[in-house]
Amino acid sequence: MGAEPQEMIRMKKHYTVYLGSARYRIDEESGKFSVNGKAVDVRFTKLFPGGLLLALGNRHFEVYRSDLNETNSHHILNVNGMKISVHVEDERDALLKRFETDGATKLHASVIKAPMPGRISRILVAQGEFVEAGQGVLILEAMKMENEIKTATAGIVKAVHVQESNAVEKGAVLIEIH
Repeated sequence: MGAEPQEMIRMKKHYTVYLGSARYRIDEESGKFSVNGKAVDVRFTKLFPGGLLLALGNRHFEVYRSDLNETNSHHILNVNGMKISVHVEDERDALLKRFETDGATKLHASVIKAPMPGRISRILVAQGEFVEAGQGVLILEAMKMENEIKTATAGIVKAVHVQESNAVEKGAVLIEIH
C-alpha cells in the first residue's frame, strides 16, 4: 500500500494590537486574516529597504519601522508618512502576563519571579550590570517554548538567584533589581 497523504497542519496565530486607546484582535490562519472577528483581505509586498506595501481591502499603506531600538512588542511605524506607535501582544506575551506574580513598576525596585515552572536556559545579565526597563534578563524554557523574561524596571542587578539549567517553580525569585 502507498503512503497516505499527510494532512497539512494549520497554525492559528492570535495577536492583540493596540493603536492608542484602540484595541484590535487579529487572527491569522493559513494566510487568511480577521480583525475583531471580521474577515479582512490582506496582501503585502516587501519594499526596499525594509518596508511593506500593505493592502487591507481597498486601502493601501506604505509601512516602515521607524525606531529599531523599540522592544519586540512595541514599535514606532511610519505609515504613509505618519509616525504611529503600535503595541503588539502575541499569545506568548498574553500567557506571560496572566502568570505574572510581582507587579513591579518602573518607579520601584523589583524582584523578578518565575511566571511559570520551567528551566533556566540562559542568563542574559550579571550582578552589578545596569538594565533598562523592558530588557530581557533571562530565558526560561517552559511548555516546550523559550520565554524571554524581561524587567519592568530600570536599575542595577542586585542579585541573580539562579544558574543556567536550574529548574524553577512558579514564583521562585530569579533576579533582584534596584
